Amino acid sequence: MNRPSPATLARSRRLLAHEGAADSAYAWATAAGRVHDKLHAHLDPILGVAGVHALLVRSARVAHAEFACIEVAALGDSTKLRECLQAQDVAVAAAAAVALFANFFALITAFIGERLTSQVLRKAWPTFAATEPGETET
Repeated sequence: MNRPSPATLARSRRLLAHEGAADSAYAWATAAGRVHDKLHAHLDPILGVAGVHALLVRSARVAHAEFACIEVAALGDSTKLRECLQAQDVAVAAAAAVALFANFFALITAFIGERLTSQVLRKAWPTFAATEPGETET
């Protein structure tokens, strides 16, 4: 898998911030848990629970190469993901969460396409802008 584009990394970072990521590992962990849960809620009907889980596991494996705290086993549910991230320094928790979901967004976009990915994100986060003004999605 190719590394996520800068736009995909920015989308992940903004989405986590939208969910409350701030200046503590706890805040990043909580935000990551919310994103995890919302992705399942909105993608499970399209891809199935196993399909979403498989994409999260693949995303975790890719992120694990850079962030050892992101273990595939940590993605069993959002509680385990939160615990994993809360145990980290704030900078590591933030970077690991951003990497995990950026990898996920890159995979899901390759799998179902940008249009459907954007539709799912808009449905899950109606007040979240997937891109900043003047930014293009890739």
